[in-house]
Amino acid sequence: MKITTADFGLGAKLFTIENKMGMAISFTNFGARVVDWKVNGKSIILGFDSVQEYVEKDIFPGATVGRIAGRTKDGIVVINGKTIQLEQNDFPQAIHGGLNPTQSQLWQAETFEMKDTAGVKYFLKLKDGDGGYPGNLQFTVIHTFNELGEWKIEYFAVSDKDTVFNPTGHVYFNLNGDASIPLDNHRLQIAASRYVPLLDKTEVVRGEIADVTGTPFDFRADKLLSEAFASNDSQITLVDGIDHGFVLDEVSIDKVQARLSLDDLSISVYTNQPSIVIFTANFGDLGTIYRGKAEVNHGGMTFETQVAPGSPQIPELGDISLKAGNTYHAETIYKVNIGE
Repeated sequence: MKITTADFGLGAKLFTIENKMGMAISFTNFGARVVDWKVNGKSIILGFDSVQEYVEKDIFPGATVGRIAGRTKDGIVVINGKTIQLEQNDFPQAIHGGLNPTQSQLWQAETFEMKDTAGVKYFLKLKDGDGGYPGNLQFTVIHTFNELGEWKIEYFAVSDKDTVFNPTGHVYFNLNGDASIPLDNHRLQIAASRYVPLLDKTEVVRGEIADVTGTPFDFRADKLLSEAFASNDSQITLVDGIDHGFVLDEVSIDKVQARLSLDDLSISVYTNQPSIVIFTANFGDLGTIYRGKAEVNHGGMTFETQVAPGSPQIPELGDISLKAGNTYHAETIYKVNIGE
């Protein structure tokens, strides 16, 4: 394993790890994010070439998003029976952590190397009351990459007050290696028999968990994304694609929970979280420029592993509370497969 460090602008660093398979993955401490992942010389994720571009174009690609990822209806959570009002930065909703979220901050970082693995450990202190969230919170994220082509993310957090916490990673994959080519030619498989429908254009949840059977959200057997995009299902047309939580059938870090493939290249997703939010970059003609390429509609796709947004309305989705002094821990692995 080889790890190098370079300047990434605005005080941030770029950390690049290379393995013996010729893959290279790059991270930055701005937003504790992944920036690039090259496989056979092709960038399989969307990213920019400097911090300035993230600030000017889009703060979300590749970032660690929190304290709560996704939309919180009316910005309201209940902690120990008390109603807490979060910043309504997507009025009236709260989305992706408020106005000063983890993805827009410069984290402390340190690199490390082991025999077959190298990585970056990030540290961030979040203040009590920031964004309306209770508790001074110590947040640690560890990104590692190994000789097998596995990128692993681990999240740890401790708060000094009872609070809520539900972060995720917001990497966009496009195995074409080009944001100007849509994902229509990709195949997707998800180990989920249920998904979470949306209410309306606000994209808050409707209030129930639905069976995928007979819907374009049934990816239990892999199928082309173009099939889902072409559907006239009301949930697809509502957001012009997919922006939904999928409830996993079995929570296990040892099981492939999702797989995105194109020809002989694929990404397998493993997680100990109960849901994966799939967002297919439904930006229409408003996509930004990635590495000189104008992003088309459906030019990228996320696997946001977390408790699916909407848990205050649908408790079955999971508990996002974090008790004072307890340690939050979550992990997700993205693995490259070639010729499988």
